[in-house]
Amino acid sequence: MYTNDDLKNLSDEDKKRQRSSIQMQMIMLESDNRKLVSQKNMLDAELRKLRMDQERIRVDHDQKKKEFDVLIYKIGQGEEELKRMRKKINLL
Repeated sequence: MYTNDDLKNLSDEDKKRQRSSIQMQMIMLESDNRKLVSQKNMLDAELRKLRMDQERIRVDHDQKKKEFDVLIYKIGQGEEELKRMRKKINLL
């Protein structure tokens, strides 16, 4: 790489080559940066979607757990009722 003093002493042709080289590097860096920003935006959107899916799954899980607990309670009540009825039949 050239220092500032070196750049001042270059011929016009060398300066044009250097300018072109630097401009090409800048274009490549800008392109790479745009690609990275695009990837970041895609990942950000995927993460938002996953968070929404995660919340939906949590809500579904909570609902199913409540339904499960209610069913266990009803099964327990039904079994108790059956025991009482069996005792009544045995008493008859």
